[in-house]
Amino acid sequence: MSVQAHPQLASMLRILLLEDSPLDAELVSEALASADLSVSMERVDTAADFTRAVQEGRWDIILADYRLPAFDGLSALEIVQARAPGTPFVFVSGALGEEVAVEALKRGATDYVLKHSLDRLPGTVLRALAEARERADKRHAQDALHALLDRQTALLHELDHRVKNNLQLILSLIGIEIRQAEDDQSRQVLGRMRERMQALAAAHRDLYDGKGAARFDASSFAKGLCQELTAAIPGVRIVPEFEVENVEVEASKAAPIALLFNEIVVNALSHAYIERHGKLKLTLRIRGGVLLFQLSDDAFSPDEKQAAQNSASGTVLKALSRQLDAHVEWPQGEPATLVRITMPAQDVS
Repeated sequence: MSVQAHPQLASMLRILLLEDSPLDAELVSEALASADLSVSMERVDTAADFTRAVQEGRWDIILADYRLPAFDGLSALEIVQARAPGTPFVFVSGALGEEVAVEALKRGATDYVLKHSLDRLPGTVLRALAEARERADKRHAQDALHALLDRQTALLHELDHRVKNNLQLILSLIGIEIRQAEDDQSRQVLGRMRERMQALAAAHRDLYDGKGAARFDASSFAKGLCQELTAAIPGVRIVPEFEVENVEVEASKAAPIALLFNEIVVNALSHAYIERHGKLKLTLRIRGGVLLFQLSDDAFSPDEKQAAQNSASGTVLKALSRQLDAHVEWPQGEPATLVRITMPAQDVS
């Protein structure tokens, strides 16, 4: 066959035709030629030849009669799906009832054309090729996206690993400095720095621990912080209690929120429990577009509340509050409440 290529096609079509009638095969060729489709066609009529052709060739499309003397189109379709998945498969049959046609499409056939309507064949072939090309393009795009995600995930894991190592190194260096400090004041300052670094390390751990870096679980972090600090301070019998809702914030706020929560909790445990026992009730929730973080007990004495407020790291708290647009309140008229922090919750879920 020597005809001009169809404008939608860049090269000659390679077609495998399963057909036992040479006359019907010629009619198929003429129908395609009449639409200026440039094709190279191979005809087979046995299961063995069809299987060999599918395995050896890369076909643009496969046309198949539904019923042959010793073979059938549905069996041919199964062979194609197993050995050349994605290749368009069109039945070209003399008679194909509606139920049979529906069953063929359910099993994966692209389309069907009746032999007495071969004028439909060129359009059906072009449509099948376009759909196959669209599926291939989508598959390639998905593969490229998966490869990109894999590379980004590997980069994130590498970054996570390096940051964890660096944080641990800094904590180790601070520990050395604490042991070698010559006076209590230096050890105390270095100890506070270590606590802040530990809070950052915990925030980083929660943020990147298999969840990606989109959201920070503030509620889980706050509960873990209170539990760790109440258990770590010697001579303290303070029991943490929680009234905490699920609160997640954007990743960019993880570090300042972790430091703010740490500053408040450490200050409370250090200065607001004169007899070193009691309850540390943590409340964390969202109401009316405002995030609330609050520490309370059954009751704090005026001296305890004043000691906590006076000992709070004023400069640090002010800087963190400004960064988060947060308000820190030490309510004097509420004996049970030590400190209350509120901040806008537009970026909170």
